[in-house]
Amino acid sequence: METPRFLERTNHRTLQADYAGDVLVWDIDKTYLDTRFSSVRGLLGIVAEAALDKQAIPGAVPLLRALRRGGGPDVALTPLYFVSGSPQQLRSILERKMLLDGVQFDGITFKNQLGYILQGRPKAIKEQVGYKMCALLLYRLDIPGPSTWWLFGDDVESDAHVMSLFGEVCAGLRGPKMRERMMALGAGAPEADTAVALAEGLPQTANPIGRVFIRMDRGTDPGVFTQERVTGVRSFLQAALVLAQQGRIRNADIAAVTSDLRRQHVAEAVIRAHVQDAVERLAIGKDLLAFVER
Repeated sequence: METPRFLERTNHRTLQADYAGDVLVWDIDKTYLDTRFSSVRGLLGIVAEAALDKQAIPGAVPLLRALRRGGGPDVALTPLYFVSGSPQQLRSILERKMLLDGVQFDGITFKNQLGYILQGRPKAIKEQVGYKMCALLLYRLDIPGPSTWWLFGDDVESDAHVMSLFGEVCAGLRGPKMRERMMALGAGAPEADTAVALAEGLPQTANPIGRVFIRMDRGTDPGVFTQERVTGVRSFLQAALVLAQQGRIRNADIAAVTSDLRRQHVAEAVIRAHVQDAVERLAIGKDLLAFVER
């Protein structure tokens, strides 16, 4: 199936059809970078900025590097993709930012916001459910094997619902029921129809999601997420602790994430509170806490 007109994507890496390793997919706005592409003012501002002006979320860059490397003794070069709600005209700026941060990636999907305007659907610029579902399904069609997917988003939009539903679609949700679920989340009809068509090309497998991490940008209670594989985190330090405990990054990478929080002036009291919350809510072993102090 051809790439839908409402998105523009790249995938610079070809994996074997039976690839069984990890796959990483990150949102950009409020997940990797502290920017807002979903508002008109945010878009105008970001276009005027240079890559050097963009600020990464505390802990995001070292965590991305750690995940790319993997948790084993050898460098894994784990496949990494970004799905952005920003317009495709920002590709060069964002790719330059990733180069400056030392974040290697294998592909990025952007939203064709100008296309929505030309179609007379300006409201679709802010709707992310259908767009992100299609973007995720296209990468899944590229990597259909028994891989494990680790997804990262935020609570500003509907990332938790979309990413969780994506796992259900991979596991066999199809047709009218899939469309109904997407429409209930606010997807536009054209995007929902496209996603349903894309899903028909997927092999039916077990749910491939290892974990969906949602960064709580709005400061809401992480307990709002009831989906089994969705974990709300107050900072990327909490995500690093969970991933280290599961062997996806090295224990030493916890120290790098913590150091980045301190470099970006996150208060020690906040760091301590996040660590305590991770121990109590996320069942983090106390053996990992020593790496926070390094």
